[in-house]
Amino acid sequence: MSILFLSTIRTLVRSSLNETSSTPITDTELNAIANDGYVNVAVKGLCYEEKISISNIPDNIDLIPLSGYNIVRVNYIEYATNTPPTGMICVNPQAIGHITIDTYYPQFWFQWGNYIKIEPLPDLSTYDLNLYTANYPSIAMVSDTDTPLFLPPEFHECVYLYTLAFSCFKLRRWDDAINNYNRYSESIQLKRMEYVSKFPEVRSIMDLPKNVKSV
Repeated sequence: MSILFLSTIRTLVRSSLNETSSTPITDTELNAIANDGYVNVAVKGLCYEEKISISNIPDNIDLIPLSGYNIVRVNYIEYATNTPPTGMICVNPQAIGHITIDTYYPQFWFQWGNYIKIEPLPDLSTYDLNLYTANYPSIAMVSDTDTPLFLPPEFHECVYLYTLAFSCFKLRRWDDAINNYNRYSESIQLKRMEYVSKFPEVRSIMDLPKNVKSV
């Protein structure tokens, strides 16, 4: 399924429901459900990714507030004072204080609620970070020509399926609602695995064999 406009989502939902008029469910109600789906897909799919640069952080600050950025989850952090930036390792909170520090620049981090904890602090007066995050969409769909702007096109179908499922709930078509919600859940999990999830290659794949034998 390609890029979907808000009006297209409504048309597809009405076609699937076999409801051509707005009497059972109005355009305003469908728009509200579609915007709920827009946010839900961004949260469950982690598919609205953004790079956030934070500069001139004082050297005595190791808790970085995330308020104001609409962040669902921080995926990766770079220490950007270095050139090129140096990747930092995400650790469990229990590991802080038990990790060997071999130099004094930020090397480790974890997310603590609406903050990022950095370890250790640098030996500079200020430092910079690059955050790679999964975010909530900050702009809703309002006009008929609006699209789920911040989502990759591959995830637009999920917004339609969410809208269809919760329209069925509103119309008390319970069996259809459950079936379509299951379709939505399956679709977003598959798309997240295919387009968003990142898996590092194991070392054994990269290593050359020690011996080569002819067959």
